[in-house]
Amino acid sequence: MTSPDMVLAGSFDYRLVVLSVLIAILASYAALDLAGRVTSAQGKVRLFWLNGGAVAMGFGIWSMHYIGMLAFRLPIPVQYDWPTVLLSLVAAIVASGIALFVVSRQEMGVIRAVLGSIYMGSGIAAMHYTGMAAMRLSAMCSYSATLVTLSVILAIVISFVALWLTFYSREETTECSWRKILSAVVMGAAIPVMHYTGMAAASFTPSRSVHGNQSHAISVSSLSVAGVTIVTLTVLGIALLTSLADRRFSLQALELESSRRHHQVIETALDAFIEMDSDGLITGWNAQAETTFGWSRSEAIGKTLSQMIIPHRYREAHKQGLRRFLATGAGPVMNKRIEIVGLRRDGTEFPIELAIGAIRWGEKHLFSAFVRDVTEQKRAQQELARKVEELARSNAELEQFAYVASHDLQEPLRMVASYTQLLARRYKGKLDSNADEFIGFAVDGAIRMQLLVQDLLSYSRVTTKGQSFQLIDAKAACANALENLRTSIKDSNAIVNVGPLPPVLADARQFMQLFQNLIGNAVKYCDERTPEINVAAKPDGDQWLFSVQDNGIGIAPQYSERIFQMFQRLHTTKKHSGTGIGLAICRKIVERHGGKIWVEAQPGKGSTFVFTIPRAEGGRNEFENH
Repeated sequence: MTSPDMVLAGSFDYRLVVLSVLIAILASYAALDLAGRVTSAQGKVRLFWLNGGAVAMGFGIWSMHYIGMLAFRLPIPVQYDWPTVLLSLVAAIVASGIALFVVSRQEMGVIRAVLGSIYMGSGIAAMHYTGMAAMRLSAMCSYSATLVTLSVILAIVISFVALWLTFYSREETTECSWRKILSAVVMGAAIPVMHYTGMAAASFTPSRSVHGNQSHAISVSSLSVAGVTIVTLTVLGIALLTSLADRRFSLQALELESSRRHHQVIETALDAFIEMDSDGLITGWNAQAETTFGWSRSEAIGKTLSQMIIPHRYREAHKQGLRRFLATGAGPVMNKRIEIVGLRRDGTEFPIELAIGAIRWGEKHLFSAFVRDVTEQKRAQQELARKVEELARSNAELEQFAYVASHDLQEPLRMVASYTQLLARRYKGKLDSNADEFIGFAVDGAIRMQLLVQDLLSYSRVTTKGQSFQLIDAKAACANALENLRTSIKDSNAIVNVGPLPPVLADARQFMQLFQNLIGNAVKYCDERTPEINVAAKPDGDQWLFSVQDNGIGIAPQYSERIFQMFQRLHTTKKHSGTGIGLAICRKIVERHGGKIWVEAQPGKGSTFVFTIPRAEGGRNEFENH
């Protein structure tokens, strides 16, 4: 162990210490700035910035280290082996290159940051101790293992902090921001900590001879210190100026490219684009504006807009609106999409859709307008409105005709049915067998025609004779339907289970008919099993989902839509009676109430008819009592 009495006492030139810290801060700022250029560059330009940035940043870190070493004064002459000094410079450049590479990636997780800081910190430690090894003096140099370890740890930790600060500061677009300056100060103050910790780890004891090869040893004077400082500041200054110039040129290139894109977008827009200044003069006019209004760009630019495209009766209102906006900054048509009338070059007027925006440009305002010719759209809307009106009128006439026809057919059919039934009673067995058969056909046909007319009348009455909607109890409507079906339910021994049903806003008579048709079908279309029918309801958002489920013969999926159409039957009247209108009536009732109806079924597995009804206001807690 070296005796404390034999250790050479060293001192620091605090002017050089301060200079080393300032160079570290400047190098840190350069690193933050260069990281942004490396990140934004691509291809060979990126490689240029990565290499050039590594050299500039490495030179700055090395200069801080070298000036820090020169700040340490011993009572004996000290020389430096210049090849070893250059090797320490290479170590600094490599460490800087690693740092710039890491922070220029699109993402930097904790693992990548830790690995990068280990490489960078090791490079900085290698630079420092390589530089220490370049010293040539008549003394033995020994190190404190504890302080050496601490200096390496500090180098890694400081590198980690520097990487994070650089990574999150690289997107700064301003040339000089307080965030970047503060980060540079923190990094610049932290980096010398490792250096001076490493210096404190070294102790020197006198010896009779100079240790190490002296063939390349040189002495360092104040002039050398000044030279290193000037060269370092020059390199860092050139790097910063180059970065600044590149940023300026890049921004200008981006602005130019953006301007070209903007012009191209405007020029190829499907809408007419018109720009006007605060004097009411046209300053912008794209190709679609030429097509829409008939004026070429050269004819329109510089002309008064109101004289070119606004009908005479609206020009004064346009001028007043412009004056109001310039005085108050507000206008009735600004930042809105409105429909007005435009004027073509040939004097014809046509409907247009207009959207106007305004921006401040220097001392004046610029107004931009997108104009769309909606002549065809208006024509299509008018044609659609006319067809809708005709369709509504036609539907009303058809419904009225169906009602009148079915109503007026009731009496003649009743007479035909009565007399054919009378013939059957009086002359059955008195004529030949053919006559009895023909009379039977006539009676059956008259009865079926009566049922058909009655169902047709019921179908037309859904809209023509419908009652106003009221809040009714759906369970009461279902109970009334079951009462009407009591005989058929009893004859088939059907089991009908009715769950909790909510109050709904509906036509009470039609809602009862809806249940009656669906439950009646479930009773009718059954197989050898005892019919079992379940009626239920559950909430589904802002509507109720009603279901009528049975265990009957079921329906093939391909017929799930057909069965709701008029006169569509899947079975003969001999097998199952009916007219094929019942489910059509159900659909019409449900649609009148704002809902939908459909069936979920499989042959032999029963059917579930589902329909929706909007939930009534005030009926949100309908099931609380169940």
